Amino acid sequence: MRAGLVTGKEQFELREVEEPTPGPGEALVEISLCGICGSDVHAYAEGWPYAPGICGHEWVGTVVAVDAEVRVVGMGDRVTGGLAPGCGRCPECRADHPAYCSVARSYYIGENAPVSGGFAPFMAASADRLVRVPPELSNDDAAVIEPVSVALHAVRRSRLQPGDVACVVGCGPIGLLVAQCARLAGAGTVIAVEPDAERRALALELGVDAAVAPGAGMREAVNEATDGLRADIAFDCAGIPQTIQQSADMVRFGGSVCIVGVTGSDATIRPNRWLFKEISVDTSLAFTLDEMRAAAGFIADGRISVAPLVQGTVTLDELPQTIDDLATRRNTSIKLLVDPTAG
Repeated sequence: MRAGLVTGKEQFELREVEEPTPGPGEALVEISLCGICGSDVHAYAEGWPYAPGICGHEWVGTVVAVDAEVRVVGMGDRVTGGLAPGCGRCPECRADHPAYCSVARSYYIGENAPVSGGFAPFMAASADRLVRVPPELSNDDAAVIEPVSVALHAVRRSRLQPGDVACVVGCGPIGLLVAQCARLAGAGTVIAVEPDAERRALALELGVDAAVAPGAGMREAVNEATDGLRADIAFDCAGIPQTIQQSADMVRFGGSVCIVGVTGSDATIRPNRWLFKEISVDTSLAFTLDEMRAAAGFIADGRISVAPLVQGTVTLDELPQTIDDLATRRNTSIKLLVDPTAG
């Protein structure tokens, strides 16, 4: 079968790989759709070492074969997936940190990772890292469960309190979802900061209280919403180095910043400002399977809206050019999906 892989800086290849079969404890999933994540684009643009298993990780598919010992999923189940639960044996698990299980991560980004991610017709995956998709969700909506899970995890990792004024910096898919999750978690006011006018308009459509461009207007909006106090918390979802200090500047004394966006580049900050204001910092990456189940439920019952984010579907043949267009901003779509079975 063909699989799409980031193989180096500005290198994306469609390679012929062996069609997988389920090993011990695994299920074979036929991929229906897979979202293109910002990390896929960053990996391509910046040349990250990128294991096949994490290239195309926002997928939905159907179980078409299972190992005889598998009980958690069965033939015909529609599923998505993330990191497996803790193994219980590694140093992290023995120290009661199962969310950081080194064995589970090896099945995602390490030596045990599958030969391809969701940019391929089939994936063999450890069955205990699969989550059933609610039947009422379309495949388009189900392909966005993974990024909703990322957003939900970020809000849960953060110091957001009910009634807080929250700034969300960057209105890509994760930022737009973090804004919705923050509201769901009780934020009193949500302000989106985004240079692109169309994305600001979409943020307003999805329920933020204000959507402003970076600069003087941003400062005025934050001051107006807080009587000059500034925001309680900022979620940095932009994935660019410049916004990390900007996020710190827009929160109040004793406020907090949660860094969600991913970049491989160094960022310059002003430590004295962080120290003087006693700003707390949290970071967030990935999610738990329980959060993935919750995310699926929030989409299914309408508390999180994902349909406006999906702006097209491409084939595997179109994928290399699409990745390059996204990296160079020739294509500014918020979320594109890949159909790896389409001709």
